Amino acid sequence: MNRREFLIRSAGGLAAATTGRLASIAAAQQATGTKPVRLGVVGLGNRGTHLLRLALAVPGVQVKAVCDLNEDNINRAAEIVQKAQGSEPVRYSKAPDDYSAMVKRDDIDAVLIATPTKWHCPMAIEAMKAGKHVGSEVPAGFQLQELHDLVKTKEATGRRYMLLENYLYMRHIMTVWNMVRAGVFGEPYYAECAYLHDCRFMLFKQDGSLDWWGDWAANNFGSDYPTHAMGPVSKWMALNEGDRMEYCTSMMTSPRVLKQYAVKKYGADSPQGKIDCALGEFVSTQIHTVKGRVIRLDYDVNSPRPAVLPYMIQGTKGLYDSRHGVYVEEEGKGEKWDNLQKHQEQYDHAYWKRDAESAQKAGHGGGDFFAVRDFIEMVRQDREPWIDVYDAASWSVLYWCSRESIANRSKTVDVPDFTSGRWKDADWRADNHRPA
Repeated sequence: MNRREFLIRSAGGLAAATTGRLASIAAAQQATGTKPVRLGVVGLGNRGTHLLRLALAVPGVQVKAVCDLNEDNINRAAEIVQKAQGSEPVRYSKAPDDYSAMVKRDDIDAVLIATPTKWHCPMAIEAMKAGKHVGSEVPAGFQLQELHDLVKTKEATGRRYMLLENYLYMRHIMTVWNMVRAGVFGEPYYAECAYLHDCRFMLFKQDGSLDWWGDWAANNFGSDYPTHAMGPVSKWMALNEGDRMEYCTSMMTSPRVLKQYAVKKYGADSPQGKIDCALGEFVSTQIHTVKGRVIRLDYDVNSPRPAVLPYMIQGTKGLYDSRHGVYVEEEGKGEKWDNLQKHQEQYDHAYWKRDAESAQKAGHGGGDFFAVRDFIEMVRQDREPWIDVYDAASWSVLYWCSRESIANRSKTVDVPDFTSGRWKDADWRADNHRPA
């Protein structure tokens, strides 16, 4: 896939917000007197358009430029920006290197990246080298070297980098995070997490050719979308703050379903039906930490099944299991689960107490609302984010680790330490150990 192709492929945009609401945003921004945050946005398909709308709804945000090689996408984005702030952004869509021109602008503070994953690291690195802060869609990248380069570039330039991992901001995830920090479950020592979501509809374009995701599944294998699952349990277990992932081992089922899907859809003798995909249906990874804790990470985007994202955190006093609820050991209680709602009032996060109504309209269980807002505040305050480059690299590298393990009969693979040993000090990220 060349540079032009990475942006040409994107799904259609979400339905437009009401004209009255968009037209009022610019006036609201001026009235607040907040420090402006000037953005460039790259990748304006379905996901990028959604993030664009959320960013424009934050007081003080000005979108100065948009970049996408699909003319329909960029025209739609420009219209949305025009309605929101009263002026059109500069459009970058004519040449494969237009992105490079956009990030060199001196009227942009940060870049929001919502392209296919292949371009996340290269674009983030280029933006930071041009002096821009970065908010990147997930995962941060695929390959070991590019993730090392991402961390090194962030450290060398002093720019801020945030991974826009929205699942961390869901209400139940943040409630459990508060419960863990309060010691409700005791010392956490085991966790389970999974991303199980039938995404076969993403394999082919409307003309029957492979989409970027289909091309990836045909040629690659491993746990390639780990951050939705790993993000929450990593924060619950305070990884990279006194402990870190040390090594892992992975197994994968042999590919079956994707070929059956293509044959059923296009026929056994079709070009699509003859593709042998490398990605199997189910990938299971066991992760061991330096302090002797264990995490199970499961991944399946190919099987015919309803979407489910289970999480579990076990501690010395009890556990949370999203499939069952909360259990805290008490004298005479017996084996009885409590609903998480029982603990909501006491441990609900301040974000949700204040902005639940707005967040619930934003998508992904409200996570999109808070992730975008934290990104904007990172830029506005010039501060390190809760989900920083070290978390981004540590979670994303699990694809590379799982692939290496599967390719070598599930051998143990060391998980790189992107913090260069700083994880040993539990307080080394004291300034960004919680959301903005």
